[in-house]
Amino acid sequence: MISTTSAPSPDAFALDLYTALLDGRGLARAVAPLARALGTSTHAVHLMQYEQGVLRESRCEGNGLAADVTAEYDSHWIHQDPWARAAARHGDGVLNLARAVPIPAYRAAPIWNDWKAPRDGAFHCISALVRAPDGMVGRIAFHRSVRAEPFGPAQEKLLEPIYPHLRRALLAEARLAAGGWHTARALRAGFAALRQGVVLLDRNRRIVATNPAVEAMSRQQDGLALLTEGGLLSPNPEARQALQRAIGSAIAAISGQVKLMPDAASVALPRRSGAAPYLVQALPLRRLEAMGMPEGFTGVMLLVTDDVQRPRPRAPLLRQAFGLTPAEGALAASLAAGRSLAQHAAQRRIKVGTARGQLAAVLRKTGCDRLADLTALLGRLTG
Repeated sequence: MISTTSAPSPDAFALDLYTALLDGRGLARAVAPLARALGTSTHAVHLMQYEQGVLRESRCEGNGLAADVTAEYDSHWIHQDPWARAAARHGDGVLNLARAVPIPAYRAAPIWNDWKAPRDGAFHCISALVRAPDGMVGRIAFHRSVRAEPFGPAQEKLLEPIYPHLRRALLAEARLAAGGWHTARALRAGFAALRQGVVLLDRNRRIVATNPAVEAMSRQQDGLALLTEGGLLSPNPEARQALQRAIGSAIAAISGQVKLMPDAASVALPRRSGAAPYLVQALPLRRLEAMGMPEGFTGVMLLVTDDVQRPRPRAPLLRQAFGLTPAEGALAASLAAGRSLAQHAAQRRIKVGTARGQLAAVLRKTGCDRLADLTALLGRLTG
């Protein structure tokens, strides 16, 4: 049996709720005293945005729940959760989910059998719910494990005098989230055209926006994953630490703690397949002013390059950029594609000595002293 404590004073509790909204502490932490009074194992603040009855966005902030658990729920299990469907149908008020989704039905659901049961996840749930006209559904959900007693009338009665404050706090949180969701949609539209992967983080390392390129990389499960908290994750311990250091340095640079921060810190993420590693650059964003961005936004942009898919610079671009002749541009394009001098000569049916003469001209026009310097320069170009 889970022990419970007395409910917090509604007035004092309300003050702490509204303070949490103002200082950015988050509602999940602010409702912890109430969770203890209800005898819960975990609890979460969950916001869902519907458009014409279809779930478009979801954000879950948990207390007692690991970040990867809430991220996996937001990205996948929310769409299979009978509790979420029941919350979307229900109006404002306190809902004991056992009344909307009978325990035998929940026990048979895939979310329980395939995900929650193996890690002893939430089995009983009581929620404070609110619905807004714009399609937003908010809930503060309190959970108990399968071994605990279900929530009953006593817990429902305990929530009733506090519910009006929970409702106001949820509506305020939803309005804040709505601005973030609109921003994220605008950013995704702008980043969608980029072949590089883009992950935009706020100063707390939470994902603000991603683009289709990095989402596709994540689905391959070949060297990187996306998490709501922390942005990118690499299964390689050394690469993971290097990436976190790069993000930390960028955040420190925003605050002025690092005065000589380079424009971008670069990290290589090895891939399980053995393909060329992903190349990640962490760029600090200092009070960025741009359409679709929150005013004075500061954060970190991660640019992810898949070297296998990166388009190599073509001869016309190289000729224009460095004033090369057609033959010199063709040689530079071959080197950018990874071919050797001898391979280029064979492909063009010219002597290797002729190719060496063209290489000398390319080195001079690009300002490079060695072939290694030239290939490094070409490697930074695309198109």
